[in-house]
Amino acid sequence: MPALRRFAPLFAVLALGTAVVVGGSAPVRAAPGDPPADAGVVVQGVGTATATPDVLHVTVGVEAGAAGVDDALKAANAAAGKVLDALHAAGVADADLQTRNVHVYPRYGGNGQDITGYTAGQDVAVTLRDLGTAGATIGTAVAAGGDAARLQGVAYELDDDAALRSKARELAFADARATAEQYAKLAGRQLGDVVLLREQVTPSGPVPMAAGDAATSTASAVPISPGTTEVTVTAEVRWSLA
Repeated sequence: MPALRRFAPLFAVLALGTAVVVGGSAPVRAAPGDPPADAGVVVQGVGTATATPDVLHVTVGVEAGAAGVDDALKAANAAAGKVLDALHAAGVADADLQTRNVHVYPRYGGNGQDITGYTAGQDVAVTLRDLGTAGATIGTAVAAGGDAARLQGVAYELDDDAALRSKARELAFADARATAEQYAKLAGRQLGDVVLLREQVTPSGPVPMAAGDAATSTASAVPISPGTTEVTVTAEVRWSLA
């Protein structure tokens, strides 16, 4: 009589992105006592690490209107020059200043056809690396631009998040291992070696903060609060089962 064929049982648990598989995804032949090659437990672990941002990004714009194009441009350029001078005086390096969005466009009368003047402007993207003086620097720059100044908004960022990523990675792996050990215990097995590891990183990035009423013609320091920034790592880990 032909020998009886033994098929490895299929055991799957799906919960919150976690899968436990003992055996293959389809019936496979296996010698008694030998687990199939794809046996194991696959889980996802999440780790989040936080830190205080150390960089502030701010955009200071200027906009001026006049009857003619040349006059509008001259007024906007003069205001932008004063803003840049104030930022330089505050110790901001050239590498942390970038002119953007230079523009000029006509203004129309009530009929929407007759040109009544022109509006010109530009933005200066500023990176501030000293948060202790950032509020005063912003206030000084806006005051230098006078009535033409516009504060577009600010955003915080961590300049170097390598250490934060490393911590989040450790937390994600520990989370995955704890879950895997629980499922292995439920299956009556023990964890073996790690046979697969993938990660997805949600890096720290600029955290926007509304400009509020900061666009003012006074040189008062703009109150700022950096709060925290975070890096999240999702680790997908597969262990063999012993």
